[in-house]
Amino acid sequence: MIQELHGAVAPAVALVLAAAATPLVRAWARRIGAVAQPKTDRWHSKPTSMLGGIAIFAAVIVTILLLFGKTREMWVVIACSSAMFVLGLIDDFLHIRPYQKLVGQILASAAVIYFGLVLPWTGSAFINMLITFVWLVGVTNAVNMLDNMDGLAAGVSAIAAVFLAANFVIN
Repeated sequence: MIQELHGAVAPAVALVLAAAATPLVRAWARRIGAVAQPKTDRWHSKPTSMLGGIAIFAAVIVTILLLFGKTREMWVVIACSSAMFVLGLIDDFLHIRPYQKLVGQILASAAVIYFGLVLPWTGSAFINMLITFVWLVGVTNAVNMLDNMDGLAAGVSAIAAVFLAANFVIN
């Protein structure tokens, strides 16, 4: 019962932290000029603050550090997701080439697999590693591609997170 409660509390804590941090990050982004101007490949019609991912990333990391035991696996996840996050920030400011982002994503995903964190969905270690790799790189790029419409990436990610959390609690 405690584990189920813990599984429901963590997403709620992260949501509250992200909701509280988002206006602060938005104001900071505007202050430093991190604003996306309307363009043909974007859906917004007025300048829009960037860097919303900072609030989400910080909320998730703080929640993990506060509510979960400090395990080797936790540090691997934090380190590799931090690497992906920093790669995304670099891209926001320097607009690196897609292949450069892909190389960084491949390295971070390979590190996760190297440390033995794989999705145990089949009886084959190789197939599980391949699924994990494709999942990490694929989901990262899918969310990045949704990030051209205000709130779409965050909304779709939140919906996916709710269903994943429910699945984890049930199973």
